[in-house]
Amino acid sequence: MIACINGVFEDLESSSALVFNRAFEYGDGIFETIIVRNNIICFWQDHFERLLSGMKALYFNISSSFTKDYLQNIIFEVAQKNGLNHSFRIKINVWRETGGLYTPLNNTFHWLVRVFPATDKHNYIKEKAVFFEDIRLIASSISPYKTLNALPYVLAGIYKQHQQADEVIMLSSENFIAETLASNIFWIKSNVICYPSLACGGKKGILQTQIIRKAKELNIHIKEGFFLKNDILEADVVFTSNVAGIESIKKIENTLYQTEHSYITEFRKLINFD
Repeated sequence: MIACINGVFEDLESSSALVFNRAFEYGDGIFETIIVRNNIICFWQDHFERLLSGMKALYFNISSSFTKDYLQNIIFEVAQKNGLNHSFRIKINVWRETGGLYTPLNNTFHWLVRVFPATDKHNYIKEKAVFFEDIRLIASSISPYKTLNALPYVLAGIYKQHQQADEVIMLSSENFIAETLASNIFWIKSNVICYPSLACGGKKGILQTQIIRKAKELNIHIKEGFFLKNDILEADVVFTSNVAGIESIKKIENTLYQTEHSYITEFRKLINFD
């Protein structure tokens, strides 16, 4: 696979640039996952702003040359070199310069852009979701961002497999609903949309942001807050969102939900770039 590392195109199979760096040693970095549809980078402004905000939260020294337009050009060049066009998935990794132990020697950074074939979701329903209670999420200055230290999510994914579930719901240290394995979570009760506060430790989702904006634009009653398991178990509809799409959840524990709602139909239009 051809990738771009710090502006240089390299074959990852023959590159040693990724060995023994701070991402490997300490999980010292962040990443963004982005979708391209019809040669449009979906919500690129929001993704780039979240990336920069995460880099600032990690105290990276961001050079003036690391711009949205520069990175966009790199993305399409990497895609072209890998024979991908029209629609594909992007992953951007950023990690701190090698050196030091827990305390780094400096705060400059390396970055990596990779592209993959798109995997659009054709099944919009998750049959079964379970609660994951072994590891709790804790809100902090870095919790809204996708850091390279993702062990809670790895373990939640293993738990999901063991439970033969399609989704896993993660909780905060105070037992509040936080998010799901790789998505933000919403639920609808009496036509009111509810979603967890970022203070519960979940990620600041890109499609989540679009849904909130659209709901306000349509004058839909939307409520952010601190919710317990019973709140979601008493809902009418539950759905998740990430850049790949919106999916309904059919069952959590022994509770069955509706899987269609006019709000969900409206929100799915947000990712239709045809």
